[in-house]
Amino acid sequence: MFSKIAPGTQRAYTYAWRRRVEPWFADRTISAITTLDVEEAFANWTGAESTRADALGVLSALCRVAVKGGYIASNPCIGVDRRRQQASDVAARALTRDEFRRLLEVLPASGPYRRFVLAMAYTGCRLGEVAGLRLSDVNWEERTLSVVRTVSPGLTGQVVVGPTKGRRTRTVPVVDQFVPILREAEADKGIHDYLFTGPRGGFISSKNLSRALDWHRKRDVVKSFAPGERALHWHDLRHTAAVFFFDAGLPAPDVQALLGHSSLMVTQLYADTRRLAARRSVEPLSAFFDAQSRGQLEGGEAPAMTGTTSPS
Repeated sequence: MFSKIAPGTQRAYTYAWRRRVEPWFADRTISAITTLDVEEAFANWTGAESTRADALGVLSALCRVAVKGGYIASNPCIGVDRRRQQASDVAARALTRDEFRRLLEVLPASGPYRRFVLAMAYTGCRLGEVAGLRLSDVNWEERTLSVVRTVSPGLTGQVVVGPTKGRRTRTVPVVDQFVPILREAEADKGIHDYLFTGPRGGFISSKNLSRALDWHRKRDVVKSFAPGERALHWHDLRHTAAVFFFDAGLPAPDVQALLGHSSLMVTQLYADTRRLAARRSVEPLSAFFDAQSRGQLEGGEAPAMTGTTSPS
Protein backbone atom coordinates (compact mmCIF):
# COMPACT_ATOMS: atom_id res chain seq x y z
CA MET A 1 0.00 0.00 0.00
CA PHE A 2 2.94 2.31 0.73
CA SER A 3 4.84 1.65 -2.51
CA LYS A 4 3.76 4.91 -4.17
CA ILE A 5 3.85 7.08 -1.05
CA ALA A 6 6.73 9.43 -0.21
CA PRO A 7 8.96 8.34 2.72
CA GLY A 8 7.81 11.19 4.95
CA THR A 9 4.17 10.31 4.38
CA GLN A 10 4.96 6.64 5.02
CA ARG A 11 6.38 7.54 8.43
CA ALA A 12 3.32 9.64 9.27
CA TYR A 13 0.96 6.89 8.17
CA THR A 14 2.84 4.20 10.09
CA TYR A 15 2.73 6.32 13.23
CA ALA A 16 -0.98 7.02 12.68
CA TRP A 17 -1.69 3.32 12.32
CA ARG A 18 0.13 2.37 15.52
CA ARG A 19 -1.14 5.25 17.66
CA ARG A 20 -4.75 5.58 16.48
CA VAL A 21 -6.14 3.21 13.87
CA GLU A 22 -4.91 -0.11 15.24
CA PRO A 23 -5.90 0.50 18.90
CA TRP A 24 -9.39 1.62 17.81
CA PHE A 25 -10.23 -0.88 15.06
CA ALA A 26 -7.90 -3.90 15.43
CA ASP A 27 -10.57 -6.02 17.16
CA ARG A 28 -13.22 -5.37 14.49
CA THR A 29 -13.70 -6.95 11.08
CA ILE A 30 -13.51 -4.41 8.29
CA SER A 31 -17.00 -5.34 7.08
CA ALA A 32 -18.42 -4.29 10.46
CA ILE A 33 -17.02 -0.75 10.40
CA THR A 34 -19.61 1.91 9.58
CA THR A 35 -19.27 5.60 8.72
CA LEU A 36 -20.62 6.44 12.18
CA ASP A 37 -17.86 4.29 13.73
CA VAL A 38 -15.25 6.22 11.76
CA GLU A 39 -16.78 9.56 12.78
CA GLU A 40 -16.71 8.50 16.42
CA ALA A 41 -13.07 7.47 16.12
CA PHE A 42 -12.06 10.71 14.40
CA ALA A 43 -13.80 12.75 17.10
CA ASN A 44 -12.03 10.86 19.88
CA TRP A 45 -8.56 10.48 18.46
CA THR A 46 -6.07 12.76 20.17
CA GLY A 47 -3.75 15.12 18.38
CA ALA A 48 -3.95 17.94 15.90
CA GLU A 49 -6.30 17.95 12.92
CA SER A 50 -3.48 16.93 10.57
CA THR A 51 -2.41 13.92 12.65
CA ARG A 52 -5.99 12.69 12.93
CA ALA A 53 -6.39 13.23 9.19
CA ASP A 54 -3.35 10.96 8.66
CA ALA A 55 -5.11 8.25 10.66
CA LEU A 56 -8.26 8.70 8.62
CA GLY A 57 -6.17 8.48 5.44
CA VAL A 58 -4.62 5.17 6.54
CA LEU A 59 -8.01 3.68 7.36
CA SER A 60 -9.50 4.94 4.10
CA ALA A 61 -6.64 3.40 2.09
CA LEU A 62 -7.23 0.04 3.75
CA CYS A 63 -10.94 0.29 3.04
CA ARG A 64 -10.29 1.10 -0.62
CA VAL A 65 -8.30 -2.12 -0.92
CA ALA A 66 -11.14 -3.99 0.79
CA VAL A 67 -13.62 -2.55 -1.72
CA LYS A 68 -11.42 -3.69 -4.62
CA GLY A 69 -11.18 -7.14 -3.08
CA GLY A 70 -14.93 -7.42 -2.68
CA TYR A 71 -14.82 -7.63 1.12
CA ILE A 72 -16.98 -4.53 1.57
CA ALA A 73 -19.40 -2.76 -0.76
CA SER A 74 -18.29 0.81 -0.04
CA ASN A 75 -15.65 2.80 1.83
CA PRO A 76 -17.05 3.88 5.25
CA CYS A 77 -14.50 6.73 5.41
CA ILE A 78 -16.19 8.55 2.54
CA GLY A 79 -18.62 11.15 3.81
CA VAL A 80 -17.21 11.26 7.34
CA ASP A 81 -18.33 14.47 9.03
CA ARG A 82 -15.28 15.98 10.71
CA ARG A 83 -15.53 18.49 13.50
CA ARG A 84 -14.92 21.93 12.05
CA GLN A 85 -11.95 23.71 13.59
CA GLN A 86 -10.56 27.16 13.09
CA ALA A 87 -7.95 27.13 10.34
CA SER A 88 -4.42 27.68 11.56
CA ASP A 89 -2.92 31.08 10.81
CA VAL A 90 0.22 30.05 8.95
CA ALA A 91 1.14 33.68 8.23
CA ALA A 92 1.36 34.28 11.99
CA ARG A 93 4.12 31.65 12.16
CA ALA A 94 6.32 33.74 9.87
CA LEU A 95 9.12 35.92 11.19
CA THR A 96 8.73 39.67 11.02
CA ARG A 97 11.59 41.70 9.57
CA ASP A 98 12.92 42.46 13.05
CA GLU A 99 12.69 38.78 13.99
CA PHE A 100 14.51 37.83 10.79
CA ARG A 101 17.33 40.19 11.80
CA ARG A 102 17.43 38.46 15.19
CA LEU A 103 17.73 35.12 13.40
CA LEU A 104 20.77 36.40 11.52
CA GLU A 105 22.30 37.50 14.83
CA VAL A 106 21.93 34.13 16.60
CA LEU A 107 23.33 32.10 13.70
CA PRO A 108 27.07 31.42 13.46
CA ALA A 109 28.97 34.09 11.54
CA SER A 110 29.81 31.54 8.84
CA GLY A 111 29.85 27.85 8.08
CA PRO A 112 27.59 25.13 6.65
CA TYR A 113 24.79 25.46 9.19
CA ARG A 114 24.38 29.20 8.63
CA ARG A 115 24.35 28.61 4.87
CA PHE A 116 21.72 25.91 5.23
CA VAL A 117 19.36 28.04 7.33
CA LEU A 118 19.67 31.05 5.02
CA ALA A 119 19.07 28.83 1.99
CA MET A 120 15.69 27.93 3.49
CA ALA A 121 14.88 31.54 4.32
CA TYR A 122 15.83 33.06 0.95
CA THR A 123 14.32 30.36 -1.29
CA GLY A 124 11.26 29.19 0.64
CA CYS A 125 12.39 25.60 0.10
CA ARG A 126 11.56 22.87 2.58
CA LEU A 127 14.42 21.57 4.71
CA GLY A 128 14.68 18.32 2.77
CA GLU A 129 14.64 20.21 -0.53
CA VAL A 130 17.63 22.33 0.53
CA ALA A 131 19.45 19.16 1.56
CA GLY A 132 18.73 17.73 -1.90
CA LEU A 133 20.14 20.65 -3.93
CA ARG A 134 23.11 19.79 -6.14
CA LEU A 135 25.59 22.01 -7.94
CA SER A 136 23.97 20.93 -11.22
CA ASP A 137 20.73 22.59 -10.07
CA VAL A 138 22.31 26.07 -10.15
CA ASN A 139 21.77 28.23 -13.23
CA TRP A 140 23.97 31.31 -12.78
CA GLU A 141 23.01 32.74 -16.16
CA GLU A 142 19.36 32.94 -15.13
CA ARG A 143 20.09 33.28 -11.39
CA THR A 144 17.83 30.37 -10.50
CA LEU A 145 17.84 27.05 -8.67
CA SER A 146 15.95 23.96 -9.85
CA VAL A 147 14.22 22.14 -6.99
CA VAL A 148 13.88 18.55 -8.18
CA ARG A 149 14.42 16.29 -5.16
CA THR A 150 14.13 16.05 -1.40
CA VAL A 151 16.10 14.20 1.27
CA SER A 152 14.23 12.54 4.14
CA PRO A 153 14.62 9.66 6.60
CA GLY A 154 12.94 6.43 5.56
CA LEU A 155 10.84 4.10 7.67
CA THR A 156 13.89 2.54 9.30
CA GLY A 157 15.84 5.79 9.63
CA GLN A 158 17.91 5.42 6.46
CA VAL A 159 18.37 8.51 4.28
CA VAL A 160 16.12 8.49 1.21
CA VAL A 161 16.57 10.82 -1.77
CA GLY A 162 13.35 11.13 -3.73
CA PRO A 163 11.03 13.50 -5.59
CA THR A 164 9.70 16.66 -3.99
CA LYS A 165 6.31 16.82 -2.33
CA GLY A 166 3.74 16.61 -5.10
CA ARG A 167 6.47 15.13 -7.35
CA ARG A 168 6.83 18.42 -9.21
CA THR A 169 10.00 20.21 -10.26
CA ARG A 170 10.04 23.97 -9.71
CA THR A 171 12.47 26.87 -10.04
CA VAL A 172 13.31 29.46 -7.39
CA PRO A 173 15.28 32.72 -7.72
CA VAL A 174 18.76 33.39 -6.39
CA VAL A 175 18.38 36.82 -4.79
CA ASP A 176 21.39 39.12 -4.40
CA GLN A 177 21.73 38.39 -0.67
CA PHE A 178 21.87 34.65 -1.39
CA VAL A 179 24.61 34.89 -4.04
CA PRO A 180 27.65 34.91 -1.67
CA ILE A 181 26.11 32.10 0.38
CA LEU A 182 25.61 29.98 -2.71
CA ARG A 183 29.13 30.77 -3.94
CA GLU A 184 30.54 29.56 -0.63
CA ALA A 185 28.44 26.41 -0.79
CA GLU A 186 29.60 25.45 -4.30
CA ALA A 187 33.32 25.93 -3.60
CA ASP A 188 35.30 22.74 -4.33
CA LYS A 189 32.12 20.86 -5.29
CA GLY A 190 31.69 18.60 -8.30
CA ILE A 191 28.77 19.08 -10.66
CA HIS A 192 26.72 16.30 -9.04
CA ASP A 193 27.73 17.02 -5.42
CA TYR A 194 25.19 18.20 -2.88
CA LEU A 195 25.55 21.89 -2.05
CA PHE A 196 24.40 22.26 1.54
CA THR A 197 26.07 19.42 3.40
CA GLY A 198 27.38 19.25 6.95
CA PRO A 199 31.01 19.82 8.02
CA ARG A 200 31.91 16.21 7.15
CA GLY A 201 29.99 16.13 3.89
CA GLY A 202 26.89 14.33 5.19
CA PHE A 203 23.26 15.32 4.87
CA ILE A 204 21.88 17.94 7.25
CA SER A 205 18.61 16.99 8.94
CA SER A 206 16.34 18.88 11.30
CA LYS A 207 17.80 17.00 14.26
CA ASN A 208 21.48 17.58 13.60
CA LEU A 209 20.79 21.17 12.51
CA SER A 210 18.97 21.90 15.79
CA ARG A 211 21.69 20.21 17.81
CA ALA A 212 24.53 22.04 16.04
CA LEU A 213 22.89 25.46 16.48
CA ASP A 214 21.52 24.84 20.00
CA TRP A 215 18.22 25.76 18.42
CA HIS A 216 15.97 24.79 21.34
CA ARG A 217 17.66 27.45 23.44
CA LYS A 218 17.97 30.15 20.78
CA ARG A 219 14.65 29.91 18.94
CA ASP A 220 12.61 31.78 21.57
CA VAL A 221 15.08 34.65 21.31
CA VAL A 222 14.17 34.91 17.64
CA LYS A 223 10.39 34.53 18.00
CA SER A 224 8.21 33.33 20.86
CA PHE A 225 4.62 32.17 20.85
CA ALA A 226 1.82 32.10 23.41
CA PRO A 227 1.66 29.22 25.91
CA GLY A 228 0.29 26.10 24.32
CA GLU A 229 1.49 27.00 20.82
CA ARG A 230 4.30 25.13 19.13
CA ALA A 231 7.72 26.79 19.40
CA LEU A 232 9.48 28.18 16.33
CA HIS A 233 10.20 25.37 13.88
CA TRP A 234 12.48 25.14 10.85
CA HIS A 235 9.45 24.87 8.56
CA ASP A 236 8.44 28.35 9.77
CA LEU A 237 11.25 29.72 7.59
CA ARG A 238 9.21 28.56 4.59
CA HIS A 239 6.22 30.44 6.02
CA THR A 240 8.51 33.46 6.44
CA ALA A 241 9.66 33.33 2.83
CA ALA A 242 6.05 33.08 1.64
CA VAL A 243 5.01 36.20 3.55
CA PHE A 244 8.14 38.07 2.41
CA PHE A 245 7.37 37.18 -1.21
CA PHE A 246 3.98 38.85 -0.85
CA ASP A 247 5.45 41.82 1.05
CA ALA A 248 7.89 42.30 -1.85
CA GLY A 249 4.93 42.71 -4.18
CA LEU A 250 4.95 39.36 -5.99
CA PRO A 251 1.52 38.34 -7.36
CA ALA A 252 -0.13 35.25 -5.89
CA PRO A 253 0.42 33.01 -8.97
CA ASP A 254 4.17 33.76 -8.84
CA VAL A 255 4.32 32.97 -5.11
CA GLN A 256 2.43 29.75 -5.78
CA ALA A 257 4.97 28.77 -8.44
CA LEU A 258 7.97 29.57 -6.21
CA LEU A 259 6.60 27.59 -3.27
CA GLY A 260 5.30 24.70 -5.37
CA HIS A 261 1.77 24.82 -3.98
CA SER A 262 -0.75 22.72 -5.87
CA SER A 263 -3.55 25.15 -5.00
CA LEU A 264 -3.69 28.93 -5.16
CA MET A 265 -6.00 28.76 -2.14
CA VAL A 266 -3.10 27.49 -0.02
CA THR A 267 -0.84 30.26 -1.29
CA GLN A 268 -3.42 32.93 -0.44
CA LEU A 269 -3.16 31.96 3.24
CA TYR A 270 0.16 33.83 3.25
CA ALA A 271 -1.19 36.98 1.59
CA ASP A 272 -2.44 38.09 5.00
CA THR A 273 -5.25 40.02 3.31
CA ARG A 274 -7.26 40.42 6.51
CA ARG A 275 -4.43 42.14 8.36
CA LEU A 276 -3.61 44.26 5.34
CA ALA A 277 -7.27 45.29 5.09
CA ALA A 278 -7.26 46.26 8.77
CA ARG A 279 -4.03 48.21 8.34
CA ARG A 280 -5.35 50.11 5.31
CA SER A 281 -8.57 50.88 7.16
CA VAL A 282 -6.99 52.75 10.08
CA GLU A 283 -6.60 56.13 8.36
CA PRO A 284 -9.92 56.37 6.45
CA LEU A 285 -11.96 55.05 9.37
CA SER A 286 -10.23 57.40 11.81
CA ALA A 287 -11.08 60.33 9.53
CA PHE A 288 -14.68 59.13 9.27
CA PHE A 289 -15.18 58.78 13.02
CA ASP A 290 -13.40 62.08 13.61
CA ALA A 291 -16.04 63.80 11.50
CA GLN A 292 -18.83 62.04 13.36
CA SER A 293 -17.52 62.78 16.83
CA ARG A 294 -16.68 66.50 16.57
CA GLY A 295 -17.98 68.34 19.58
CA GLN A 296 -18.27 65.15 21.62
CA LEU A 297 -16.15 64.09 24.54
CA GLU A 298 -13.07 62.08 23.60
CA GLY A 299 -11.89 59.27 25.81
CA GLY A 300 -13.40 58.06 29.07
CA GLU A 301 -17.08 58.18 29.90
CA ALA A 302 -19.55 61.07 29.77
CA PRO A 303 -20.19 62.79 33.12
CA ALA A 304 -22.98 61.24 35.20
CA MET A 305 -26.44 62.81 34.92
CA THR A 306 -27.54 64.35 38.23
CA GLY A 307 -31.18 64.93 37.40
CA THR A 308 -30.90 68.72 38.07
CA THR A 309 -30.36 71.63 35.76
CA SER A 310 -28.34 74.72 36.51
CA PRO A 311 -30.12 78.12 36.35
CA SER A 312 -29.64 80.07 33.17
